[in-house]
Amino acid sequence: MPWGILLITLGVIVLLLAPFALLYLRRRWLTGQGGLFDCAWQLHEDAPGGGWVLGVARYRGETLEWFRAFSMSLRPAVVLHRFSTAHVHQRIPQGVEAIALFDDSPIVTVRDRVTGKTSALSLAREEVLALLSWLESAPPGSYLRASSPESPPGA
Repeated sequence: MPWGILLITLGVIVLLLAPFALLYLRRRWLTGQGGLFDCAWQLHEDAPGGGWVLGVARYRGETLEWFRAFSMSLRPAVVLHRFSTAHVHQRIPQGVEAIALFDDSPIVTVRDRVTGKTSALSLAREEVLALLSWLESAPPGSYLRASSPESPPGA
């Protein structure tokens, strides 16, 4: 009888700790694929200062991939392509944002040149500089090729 209680207790402990272990292993795997940095994304702009989701991001060639922090998915939830993304502006978090987001993390707004959709990211000051440098280092005219699909390759 005591062995049964011990086994049930161990089973419950394993079930409770499994999601945390899986999140840890996912983070380790993503880090092994390329340097990760903390980055919150505003998925919903409905409520002022709301809609922020904590996550991590990484640069992968010509894309910036963003992953939710508390997800088991190994695929990025959002992908920004360098050739079609433009910096709009940056600002300091205000109100509820200052509490919900990472400390000392400005908010950067970017726009997709093809669709016109804007997105807001919150990341550390050093990462803001890296993002702006990454966007500006796109080959000259590359966004023009992305916005006109009928243009021949290499135009």
